[in-house]
Amino acid sequence: MANIFVSITFWLVKSKLQHYAVSTRKSLLWLFVLAPWLISLCATLFFSPLFQNGSIFVWLTDLAHWHHPDIFYFMSWHSASLLIFTSFTLYIFIRKITPLYRNHHQINLLRVLGIENSKQVYFIESSIPIAFTGGVFRPSCFISTSLVEQTSADDIKIIIQHELAHVHYFDPLNKWLFSFFSAYFANNVKQLLISMMSLSMEQAADSFYAENQQQSHNVASTLVKFTKLAASYSIHPQYNSELFVHFCRHSIEQRVLHLLSDKQFRPFPTGGVVIAIPLLVLISTTSVDSLHHVIETLFTH
Repeated sequence: MANIFVSITFWLVKSKLQHYAVSTRKSLLWLFVLAPWLISLCATLFFSPLFQNGSIFVWLTDLAHWHHPDIFYFMSWHSASLLIFTSFTLYIFIRKITPLYRNHHQINLLRVLGIENSKQVYFIESSIPIAFTGGVFRPSCFISTSLVEQTSADDIKIIIQHELAHVHYFDPLNKWLFSFFSAYFANNVKQLLISMMSLSMEQAADSFYAENQQQSHNVASTLVKFTKLAASYSIHPQYNSELFVHFCRHSIEQRVLHLLSDKQFRPFPTGGVVIAIPLLVLISTTSVDSLHHVIETLFTH
């Protein structure tokens, strides 16, 4: 129930997120994917023995009107719903942990085959102009020799700084975790959440070392040059997952506009969040009994 109402809320406000600073946008996106778990935890606590005898929460218990919440029959639809959720969680975990294991060996191999230019930066022999950051717990930057040969020293410096920003933020790990939690949403919501987070990560890395407007223009120029250079190349599918963060593979137009803009962004909507979370908790909690009745029109226990 929490997932449904959070998805609706996200869909209603998604167009407004672009008006917030990148750091605020990232925080709000994390809040969206974690909100169903937070709301579910709150609902569980409300109906746990910890609060059952508290007069403050009696009104909520009466309002939610959950039928025998303290009774669980394994040979009923109760266990079926639990097993479905557990199986789905296990399925997601296996799907996410398998590429994580392969990625660990890929990164170690790239470090062995690459030439260490500086701490956390490696040059790898490749005819494809490419730059990316990989490694979940110990991220490193990888720059291809083809890219070094076909771009200027200033552009390479900007690209390396961009990738080091991903290292600083631990973006491969965050991207993987965000992908895991967003997997519980409907496909269209999930894809939009991941796309918006990827863009926000890239914009944060673009601006990390851009201390003034001139430097922002230089980063934007490098983005355009790299896009033209890499346009005729494609990334191998195994290197195009949430475990790698590529320099120039996502929403170039929006990134360039963000770098060149002098727009004043909105601050974190503290008031809206403080109101929305308790409201979603209340709506989700009081909707569970309705779902209970819908299910029991089909099953008995």
